[in-house]
Amino acid sequence: MYNIGIIMGGVMPVPAVCGGAIETLITSIVKKYSKEDGFHLTIFSVYHKEAVEAAKKYPDVRFVWTHTNTFWNLTKHAVFLAVRELTGKTIRVLQRHYNEITPVIQNEKFDLLIVEGGDEQAVIDIAKGYTREQLVFHAHIHFIPKEEVVKGYGHMIGVSEFVVREYEKACKIPVDTHVLRNAIDLDKFNKTISEEERKKLRKELGLQEDDFVVLYVGRLLQVKGILELMQAVLSINDKNVKLLVVGSANFGKWAFSSYERKVKRIFEQNKNRIIFTGYVDNAEVYKYASVADVQCVPSLWEEAAGLVVIEAMAEGLPLIVTKSGGVIEYVDKSIAMIIDKDNSVENLKCAICYMEDHPEVRKKMSANAKIKSKNYNEAVYYKNFVDTVYKVIDENKNKMKIKEFFT
Repeated sequence: MYNIGIIMGGVMPVPAVCGGAIETLITSIVKKYSKEDGFHLTIFSVYHKEAVEAAKKYPDVRFVWTHTNTFWNLTKHAVFLAVRELTGKTIRVLQRHYNEITPVIQNEKFDLLIVEGGDEQAVIDIAKGYTREQLVFHAHIHFIPKEEVVKGYGHMIGVSEFVVREYEKACKIPVDTHVLRNAIDLDKFNKTISEEERKKLRKELGLQEDDFVVLYVGRLLQVKGILELMQAVLSINDKNVKLLVVGSANFGKWAFSSYERKVKRIFEQNKNRIIFTGYVDNAEVYKYASVADVQCVPSLWEEAAGLVVIEAMAEGLPLIVTKSGGVIEYVDKSIAMIIDKDNSVENLKCAICYMEDHPEVRKKMSANAKIKSKNYNEAVYYKNFVDTVYKVIDENKNKMKIKEFFT
């Protein structure tokens, strides 16, 4: 039996009782794990009372909890910060979360250590006695590695071909790369509400029955293109085209930059066309998707992948997406209109108008999206994870044979 360790970032726990995209993905592995797959699984996670209780559902998975807020660990972390501030040296064996992981990984033998966020350099520093090939870096974002990371990790897993290619460009020495595409718990998103509930929710949101509703789900960041989407909707003469933004709009606390102030001003001047829901729990998003006609992902930067795209598929919503990083690896023209990021306001406007005028296209896209979403469920993700683990192990075995042959 192989011994596989997954090292979390030390901020939110697994199981994902506090949310978190990476934590939710790793929880899907925990849920599907079986010893019959030929390896022992250890999760290094920050302690959380509810997570410990949730972990009892998975007795075959070993959890190593780090207690980052105890007096002793806070003291060691304070020394870590003081030394770094005074000397510029980083003694990561004193760093919170990693200071508790260190003795476990040094006293035990793991065949692979897979790093999921956090301080990737810390794992290199504390993994004394491990070869480069035993360390695996899992990139969930568009990540350009420093030389130390490339030297420390022999394997890299990316959530899209785009992420893998961008990582490889920065590598001056060979690294084995693998693509492991994201997934979601489909049951949370492929639910529907009754027609009565739908009408009630639309009324609560101030929507008329003949309104054409464009949905945006995500953070209100400049790189996400929310301002451009607002401008596109407002440039459409049809006043029945409305923008529904699912997410917090707590302008009083976050509207500090010129960009944020502009978003706030446009919203306040156009409340008849733009609707902010405020914070919505992820488990409730499907209800708002049920009142929408199309969902838009107008990213202006290079997205690594984006779970929101898969969620929209599961909800059966036609998509409008920009040609952004790895997003276009998850969608195709059967479920989405794919537009250029350049001149995005005009491109978004044209795409929205086309979708509004072609209900038969939306209907086909909706059906196709439901089907395509099944490629990104938790069972598929776990199978692909297991396959990736064994590819890494096999590659390491082959390297060992070659090394032995020449020595």
